[in-house]
Amino acid sequence: MKKNAIALAVGALCIAPAAQAQIVFGNDSIGTVQFYGKLYPQFTYGTSGGATGASETVSPMANAPTGETGGSRKSVDSNNSYLGFRGERNLGSTGLKGIWQIEQAIEIDTGNSDATFSNRNSFLGLSGGFGTVKLGHMDTIYKEFGAVVGMFGITSGNFISPSEVLSKNAASGSGSFHLRQANSLQYLSPEFGGLQFGAQYSPDEGRDLGTDVNKELWSFGVKYEAGPMYLSLQHEIHKDFFGGTRGTPVARGDNSKDRATRASATYKLGNHLLSADLAQIEYTESGGDLNSYKHIAWDVGIESKWGGPWRTALEYVQSQAGSCSFSVGDCNTDGLKGQLIAAGLAYDLDKSTFLYLIGARLINGKSASFNNWAANGGDVPLGTGADITQVAVGMSYKF
Repeated sequence: MKKNAIALAVGALCIAPAAQAQIVFGNDSIGTVQFYGKLYPQFTYGTSGGATGASETVSPMANAPTGETGGSRKSVDSNNSYLGFRGERNLGSTGLKGIWQIEQAIEIDTGNSDATFSNRNSFLGLSGGFGTVKLGHMDTIYKEFGAVVGMFGITSGNFISPSEVLSKNAASGSGSFHLRQANSLQYLSPEFGGLQFGAQYSPDEGRDLGTDVNKELWSFGVKYEAGPMYLSLQHEIHKDFFGGTRGTPVARGDNSKDRATRASATYKLGNHLLSADLAQIEYTESGGDLNSYKHIAWDVGIESKWGGPWRTALEYVQSQAGSCSFSVGDCNTDGLKGQLIAAGLAYDLDKSTFLYLIGARLINGKSASFNNWAANGGDVPLGTGADITQVAVGMSYKF
């Protein structure tokens, strides 16, 4: 029996079609395993300047200006290159299917061995007529259904990612709503005529029972796909994340509830893909200095395929200054606006491999602290209000 099972497994080895770009082992009887990944290393050069002077007046929401900038930077970055394994198995005659995935970032630029196995979307789940339930560490519904503006599929972990400006607190660059959340329970409904609903919950496993602080996350979304059109609406709630606080929260009964609502859309028009996101983000607290901070953020993008192997992409992202209030004293959001302008050129070598040239300029208002160097692994400290210009050349290979 063991020899027969081994022979069956070996005989079931097959290579998936090129369109899927995945290597598949197994069959419906014994279950399947897929081996997949994406590598997109690049050489990057960036400069920063224009930080707000230490004597200038900024929003009381902002970090105190120092006038310091990060200067210039050269690097080889692997961005969010990843390697993954996933599989599924029919569970007898139950009509159910067991599914799993283990995925991790790989730092091919440094060979860093400290990267944790399964540090990207990883889960075990059950799928059937009721939909799909997954337990693990995975993108929130808010992130998965939205943030549709992208560039050649290489925005993740890259300086061209809209999420730095679209999904964060302008005053500190924290409080992100672009999350891969640990300890998550996620539900995806069946699709009904292109319509699908999703919900996700993450409890506070490390809760200190001696306080009222209870860090929880809820994420919801609905999406609709039909022909060339994609539409989605997402909402996410962070309890006691203190994403808008001006300082370290004191666990004396302080609480926070941060909310984000976003609409996203894409439309395929011939060889052009048009995309847009519109989000409202609000940070609220009780028992601390900050009552609320609310702002609107949006982005638009277009990716085009021209004759032959050439592709181009453009994107624009803006976070408006918004409004705020303190429990004591006046609050203003003067200078909390941020913008990201990015462009790219790609040359396809085959269906899975291309070369690319990208560039972006991040423009901070005098009180804003968006920083897309940190998103690219640089962890470069910047003064409040500093602008960043970056350009990179790289190669992407997906399998």
